[in-house]
Formats: sequence, structure tokens, C-alpha cells
Amino acid sequence: MKLAYLHGIPQAKGSIRNNNADFFVEEVMHFDLDGQGEHLWLWIEKDGQNTQYVAKQLAKIFGIAARLVSTSGMKDRHAITRQWFCLPWPIKKDIPVIQVPGAKVLEQRRHGKKLKIGTHKTNRFKIRVRLSDYVEDELETRLQKIKALGVANYFGEQRFGKYGDNVEQACKMFSGEINVRDRKLKGLYLSAARSELFNQILNHRIEHNLFKPINGDAFVLNGSHSYFVESQIQPQTLDRFAQGDILLSGAMFGDGEPIVQGEAADIENNVLSQYPQLTDGLIAENLKQDRRALQLPIEQLSWTFEQQDTDAYLSLNFLLPAGCFATSVLREIVQYEDESKKNANTTEQR
Repeated sequence: MKLAYLHGIPQAKGSIRNNNADFFVEEVMHFDLDGQGEHLWLWIEKDGQNTQYVAKQLAKIFGIAARLVSTSGMKDRHAITRQWFCLPWPIKKDIPVIQVPGAKVLEQRRHGKKLKIGTHKTNRFKIRVRLSDYVEDELETRLQKIKALGVANYFGEQRFGKYGDNVEQACKMFSGEINVRDRKLKGLYLSAARSELFNQILNHRIEHNLFKPINGDAFVLNGSHSYFVESQIQPQTLDRFAQGDILLSGAMFGDGEPIVQGEAADIENNVLSQYPQLTDGLIAENLKQDRRALQLPIEQLSWTFEQQDTDAYLSLNFLLPAGCFATSVLREIVQYEDESKKNANTTEQR
């Protein structure tokens, strides 16, 4: 199912990931490493490799179990990315030579704590889009609107697996057709199921002109995971929404009473009722209700139009909260083809 656009279908057309350098992602940490301790942190730039592959290679080099190599999150394979890897390593023990195909260590530091999933709060993106059909004035106007209002905070296609079938696999798991013993794989299927429900709620609100505060909504504070529910929308709430201080939210479905009330609850229940296999399965797995912003404000968004030989490019720079998807931003700017699906521009095939 195609998902609705917050700003209407873009008129511009183009392609992304024409090579790995066109899609750059970098973690942004909110603290400095203390320079001491038993945990070795490695700041690694990888080109055409996925995070798990690099982690496994580090484990082999250091002679430790792969589970001991930690990261804050997964990064794109078809891109150039920079992220921290962490592993336990005694201070007095020599650090081996690190050589991993498609990856290089830019910095190594000691720290007193292990790197855990979700430690970083922000990702920095530098993306180059090759434009094939566009009107610069129209695209400039659209970009200004997106800079002011943000985009729909859909979960991107990466959330649904390499072949886009994680929701289907989740349904098979819920029905007992398949038995998933691997905890990590099971977590991916559960995550995909919740993400699908969230995307459908967001899609419904845009399609039915409900992307605005309504009675019973739960509002997320911008830049925070905190939220509050307002049974009757007040004028000051509308002002805060217009200023971007608070954001609309949608259900990350799970067991328990709905967080939203009244009209907002009716809207979400109407959507969720269409997916009983997913909702029943998530309840059976004892996942709890939570909220996620329906809106995605884009920090420090800037852009330039460039010409290279006969090709036109749009270069974008922006910051996104961890857990949000650059493709959700790109889809509102340009109708794009992902060239990485045609060309495996990697140093190793797996």
C-alpha cells in the first residue's frame, strides 16, 4: 500500500544512492568519552558494508565473541557511514591491527562505560539526489515548506526487512505457522508489526484531513519522549502545535488501555480493527502501549542545486532523531528510484 504524502505527491523525479558517497550518515553523540576504562570505542567509517558485518570482523580480529561487540544502532549498507563500535579490551593489552574490507578506524578511545543500543540521539545526513525531471522554483518552494513544517514520520522500508516481508513473517509467527527461536529475529518481526500499524494510523490521518489536533489526542513534546493527553483541545494547545512546541502522536500498539481518548481513540481503533492478527499477536507478546510522533521536524535542513557535466543534483544536509528515517524525508521532496537496489556497490557480497 502506498502511503499518503503530507505535502502532496512531489513533482520532481530523480534517483538516490547512485554511489555510496551520495548517502552519508554520521552518528552524533551528546557526550564526550572520558578516555579511560576497560571499554575500547572505535569510531569507524564504513563504505558499502553493514553494521553487523563490521562487528563480526572486529570480533574475529580481537578474538572475542561477536555478542561482545556493541553499537548504538544499525547503519545503512549502501552508504558511507560513521558510527561507534565498542568492545571490552584490557588497558594493558596491545590493540591489534584492525583491517576490515570496506571499513577504516578513524579514532579509538577508552571509556568507562559500554556502548548500548540507542545511546546516540541524533544522526547527521548528507545526501545527494540526481534530478531527472524538476522545476527548480517549484522544488525550492516545496523545500521551504518542508523546512518549516517537517514531514510525516513514517517508518521507512528498512524497518520491514531486506525483502519487505517482515510483517508477513510476523503474521506467520503469530499464527504458529513458523516458530521463531532467535530472539533478535523475533524482535525484528515484532517491531515490523508495530511499525506497520503506526504507519497505517498516520496514513489514515493524512488521507482524511485529520493531521491536526483533535479532542483526545496525545501530544509529544518536541525533542522528548514525554507526552500528555488533552480531552478537549484548548486554544493554547493549538498555539503550541502551530509553533512546533508539541507534536501529534500515533500508537505504538501493545497491551493495555489506549492512551488517547474520545475522537482520537475512535480514529485509532478504527484503523487497528482492520489488523486483528497483528494487534492480537502483539498483545499476546505482552508489548506495552507507547506513543511516537506523527510529525518529523527536520533540524538544520539546508540544500543546494548543483550541476555536474550534464547531470543536475540536489544536495541535502540535515539532522534527524535516532530511529527516524531519511527516506521519509526524501519521499516528500522527490519521487525517487533507489539505485542501490539495482547496483550492489560494495566491496564484498554476502
